[in-house]
Amino acid sequence: MIFRPKHEAIMVYLRLAPDTVALEEGFSRDMRDIGHLGTGDLDVRISWPADLEKAGPLIWRAFEAA
Repeated sequence: MIFRPKHEAIMVYLRLAPDTVALEEGFSRDMRDIGHLGTGDLDVRISWPADLEKAGPLIWRAFEAA
């Protein structure tokens, strides 16, 4: 999890296969072919409370798979 106050967002890198998630522009993206500091292949951007609600099930899936 990375806090980006300048971008007004929290970035969460999850160990989930991006192919198993419906990617949404501005909310989630595939990080497999992009160098990054995180540990997961799925990047989730939380900017609003509604984003946190959408991210919750994804975070649980990654937690349960660990």
